Amino acid sequence: MDVTIPAFISATLGLIVFFLGAFLTRRVAFLRDYNIPEPVSGGIAVAVLTSIWFAITGGQIAFDLEVRDYLLVLFFATIGLNARIADLLRGGRLLLILLALTVAFVVLQDVVGLIGVRLFGLPDAVGVLLGSAALIGGHGTAIAWGPQVQEATGFAAAAEVGIATATLGLVVAALIGGPIAKALIDRNGLHGDAAADPVVGLSYTTTRPTRSWTMSA
Repeated sequence: MDVTIPAFISATLGLIVFFLGAFLTRRVAFLRDYNIPEPVSGGIAVAVLTSIWFAITGGQIAFDLEVRDYLLVLFFATIGLNARIADLLRGGRLLLILLALTVAFVVLQDVVGLIGVRLFGLPDAVGVLLGSAALIGGHGTAIAWGPQVQEATGFAAAAEVGIATATLGLVVAALIGGPIAKALIDRNGLHGDAAADPVVGLSYTTTRPTRSWTMSA
């Protein structure tokens, strides 16, 4: 039995899933210790539930995403409002290295995406949805450009390919990046400053006897 969730309820459920993810991350040691993001935790739980529904009933659960585009406009209009030039200047050499690595991986992602679409006989333009548009840009960019690629190439599933790639990239990055971050924190003896403001700034101090430094953002 197919079920369609109305737009308002879909948006409300999205918030509930986020809070579910926050609850799971706080309660489950693995999710907490390996820094798995709350949306990933909640999203995986909902994916399991919808899969169980499909296995039992053979029906699908669809969400009305009418409000999605409006929320995307708000997202893109407000992103970066908290960014400060002074913070970028303080990044110095490390920021330049990070920027260079990011640009290199953008190119690598698009090359891999192009190879993938050619192996499966898809239009070349779809390759960007298997690459940086989804993996660097995320769901918002994939959703925004999916219809454009579909119109240009005639490939009807362009948007779905972009969303699926962004979802896979987010989950894999969280499951790989979290453990790596924990290993680096443990290896360098880093710990959070309990007095630091959890919203405005973060402070970390190493306990290694041969080196002592503090980083504030």
